[in-house]
Amino acid sequence: MVPMPLVLLLLLIGITTQDTEKMISIFGTPLSYTTSTTMNFEFSDCMDYCLEMPACMVVADNGNGTCQIFDYGQISSVQEATSGAKVAMKMNLTGSGTCPDAASDNSVTTATVVGPYNTTYSNGIWKFTTLTCPTNFTLVERPLGQWCIGVVPAPNAITQAAGSEYCYAIGGGVLSGLQSLDEYNLVIEMAQPVLAGFSAAIRSYAALGFWIDGSRKAACKSTVTSASCNGTNEFTFSDPTLSAYDGYIWGPRQPSGIGSANSNCIQFPFLTSNGTSTGVDDYTCSATVSDTGTTAFVGSICGVRPSVQ
Repeated sequence: MVPMPLVLLLLLIGITTQDTEKMISIFGTPLSYTTSTTMNFEFSDCMDYCLEMPACMVVADNGNGTCQIFDYGQISSVQEATSGAKVAMKMNLTGSGTCPDAASDNSVTTATVVGPYNTTYSNGIWKFTTLTCPTNFTLVERPLGQWCIGVVPAPNAITQAAGSEYCYAIGGGVLSGLQSLDEYNLVIEMAQPVLAGFSAAIRSYAALGFWIDGSRKAACKSTVTSASCNGTNEFTFSDPTLSAYDGYIWGPRQPSGIGSANSNCIQFPFLTSNGTSTGVDDYTCSATVSDTGTTAFVGSICGVRPSVQ
C-alpha cells in the first residue's frame, strides 16, 4: 500500500481522459530526466494539458506561471517533498473509478511506447519504468506476468529444434504458448505480413507452419485418448508465463498423433493461398523433419519476457 504520509499528499484532480486516467499531484520535483518542454501554463492548466496529450506523463510547476512537460521516456524519477513545488503524474484508474492504493499497481498504457509505464514508490522516490519488447513483438498481459510474442520467420524450412534456437537467440526466448483466444487471433494477425514476405519457392507449399510451445508427455506417446491424454493435457509446456491453454485452437480431429511414436510437437499452420489457419496441429519434431511435403515449417512463434527500460 502507499504509505499513509504520501496518501495525505495525493490530490486527485477530477479531470479524466475517457474515464481511464487521472493526474496525481504531490509535493516534489523532477529528479532524473533527459529533457522537457516549458509551457506558459499555470499548474492546473498544465495538468489539463497533460491529460489531453497521449504522450505526456509528468508535469512540474515552475512557480512563475510556467510548467515543465515530460513525455514518456523523458523522465525516470521524481523526488517527493512535504511542501513547496508540485509535480503531477498520469496514472490509470481502477474499475471503481479511483486510483489504485498500491503505487506499484499504477500504470499507463500508451501507443507511444511498446508497453505500459509502471509507477513505483520507495523511500520518497517515484520511479517510472516501461516494459519493451523486441522489434516486431507484441506485449500481452497474462496472470503470471507480461509476455512478448512474435512471429519469427526463418530463411528456409527448419526443424523444431532449430525453431527453438531461433527463439533463444532473441533475448533468451522460448517457443511461446497460446494463453487465450486473443493470443491465437493475435498470432494470426501478426503472421500475415510474415507470410507475404516469403520467397516464391517457400510459398509453393500448400501451407506454412510455425513451431509453438508443446512437447508430448511420455505417458501420452503411442497410446490411446483418455482423460489424462486428451488435447492440450497430452503435452508439457516450457513457456514460463503460460497458465491456461485456451489459445490452443486445434484443427479438425487434432491433436491426432497420440498413436504415433514421433508426432510429439505442435505447429501453427497457415494456408499459403489466403493466409488463413484452421487451427494448431501436432506433428513430428525429429532432428531432420522440416516439412511434410505439403507444409513447410518456416519459423517460430517466440516468446520472451519484456525488458525494463
